[in-house]
Amino acid sequence: MHKFGMISLYLGLVLCAIGLVGGFGLMFAGGDAWAKPLIAMVPIGFLLVFNGVVTTLLHSPGSGSEPKGPPE
Repeated sequence: MHKFGMISLYLGLVLCAIGLVGGFGLMFAGGDAWAKPLIAMVPIGFLLVFNGVVTTLLHSPGSGSEPKGPPE
């Protein structure tokens, strides 16, 4: 699960960066048809980043098979 979290984190960062830079760049250059899908990728990337951070924190590599959680 830790590896899945890291992959999700990096994939989300890439999607956010491409969406922000490419979307706003095309929007200011006048390419609105291509800018909308790129800007729409940003929330998906943010959700992947959040998912990756939470998964990585809950399933760190030295913790065994039990995930960390709130105390009972």
